[in-house]
Amino acid sequence: MDTHKNNVWGRVAGNTWVVSILAVLELVLGFVLLSFPALLGASAVWVAGFVLMIVGLIRFIHIFIYPFNRWWNLLAAVLYCFTGAVLVYYTGQSLVMITLLIGVALLVGGTIRLLVAFTMLKSEGSAWRFFNAIVSLILGGMVVFGWPESSLWLVGTIIAVEMIFSGWTLLFLALPPGRKD
Repeated sequence: MDTHKNNVWGRVAGNTWVVSILAVLELVLGFVLLSFPALLGASAVWVAGFVLMIVGLIRFIHIFIYPFNRWWNLLAAVLYCFTGAVLVYYTGQSLVMITLLIGVALLVGGTIRLLVAFTMLKSEGSAWRFFNAIVSLILGGMVVFGWPESSLWLVGTIIAVEMIFSGWTLLFLALPPGRKD
């Protein structure tokens, strides 16, 4: 007997209609979020700040629970709380700095990928390595050379696009070809 099908969540997860509706809902919400990238980016930074402060408080509690790691937990608690407070208090500036870090990371990653592609010229898939490197360099250039204005769209757009692709993936998994329910 399949216990997965006997519980409520198992029946919901196995129902392609329910999963399809959830996938379409995720797609719609992703497109809605794509309409407000600056607001979404600032909200993500703000929420991340509060989460870091909560993690800092948890680390502070660890000082009393695990005395052998007291100094490490104290340092971690202070760093988490401080970073979280900065993200919450200076949300706009934090978003600008995070955007710059993402742009620089894309440029560095693209440069490394390009160097690897040159060292592996004769190997299988080298064209894809070059393509990957060029895309990373173009995206990094768009972010860095458009900075700080790129801060208004980058983080929110990344989150929204991820949600859209997640919804599409869920929809395609719910409705595989040839499936008969």
